[in-house]
Amino acid sequence: MQNVLNTVPGVQFDESRRFWQGCPTIARTAGGRLYAGWYSGGTREPSLRNYNVLVKSDDNGRSWSAPVLVIPSLKEDVTCCIDIQLFTDPDGRMWIFWTLRDCHYKFADERHLSTFAVICENPDADVLEFSEPAFVSPGFLRCRPTVLSDGRWMLCAYDFREGDYHYSVSADKGKTWERKVGAKRCCARNFDEPMILERRDGSLWFLARTGVGVGFLAEAESFDGGNSWGESRLTDIADPSARFFLRRLKSGRVLLVKNDSRGQDRSKKERFKMTAFLSEDDGRSWCASMVIDPGDSSYPDAVEDENGNIYLVHDRGRYSFREIVVSRFTEKDIMAGKLVEHSSFCNQIISKAPSTPWDNAEFEKQKAEDTEFIKRYFG
Repeated sequence: MQNVLNTVPGVQFDESRRFWQGCPTIARTAGGRLYAGWYSGGTREPSLRNYNVLVKSDDNGRSWSAPVLVIPSLKEDVTCCIDIQLFTDPDGRMWIFWTLRDCHYKFADERHLSTFAVICENPDADVLEFSEPAFVSPGFLRCRPTVLSDGRWMLCAYDFREGDYHYSVSADKGKTWERKVGAKRCCARNFDEPMILERRDGSLWFLARTGVGVGFLAEAESFDGGNSWGESRLTDIADPSARFFLRRLKSGRVLLVKNDSRGQDRSKKERFKMTAFLSEDDGRSWCASMVIDPGDSSYPDAVEDENGNIYLVHDRGRYSFREIVVSRFTEKDIMAGKLVEHSSFCNQIISKAPSTPWDNAEFEKQKAEDTEFIKRYFG
């Protein structure tokens, strides 16, 4: 793959020239720097103008830089650059994953979606250096890898093929990846966006998004390190067909962040009431919760610092408010059901695009191009 990294983004990538933005991700470095990434470009998703953007904060999320990196689509190759995902690995390197959608191939073709990555060896440096872009795995990645106790990394890059869940595994810290087949889907294919939790007993809990109107997340379990999986089934965890976040905290509790709504009206996505939950029994029950954002919100992603502070990003009104926001809170806040720590805050804006098109003529031009693109390759 050609090196498409733009480390000196021009004014065309400025937030003032965005018509929408969403699907954020966050990472924290060993030195305490925060990075946030999301994608935008064109008038919608997908578009051959889509691009991923990366910004940083050196004051614990209070202020954020201008873009330090942009990864654009490959318009001449009819390939969309979508959904960035950040991951700080156990050695302190920051991985920047993103998905390439090759529009020459249909959804059911494995070549339609591929996950690529670059690595920043020293993400705390004043001058950032990135590796050459490299293919990682087939599939669509929207969640960071899970690092298991035996050292393996599980990367839930999924695809749109019918039947089974898919993911990739690395036993050499991301140098090579082996494609795996998981449980059979219990309902129609969708944007799976799965995450895997290793429970205290060593079993693996696979949690996945389901389709609009289903109303609940799906799950599967493995008791042999992922060599085999039981049948998938619906959980009792309400979900409006939206991306969620799942991770074990340093305390041992499990954090789940999601829209606390069922979304059973198939005519609406009903993504509201972004809520953080805590579990003391590996996700079998939830002992506390706190509403982060009651309004139009989606795509939570979080990291925890060495002091137990949780930094959460999500998008707010992807096509209306057009905001990327960050929250900082603790387990104590969640247990209280409200912010009680003096340093905690919710929904501080990282980036806000104009509420109306910055240039109506340009918007209409790009909209026409995007409509023709969708009609030609997806219609």
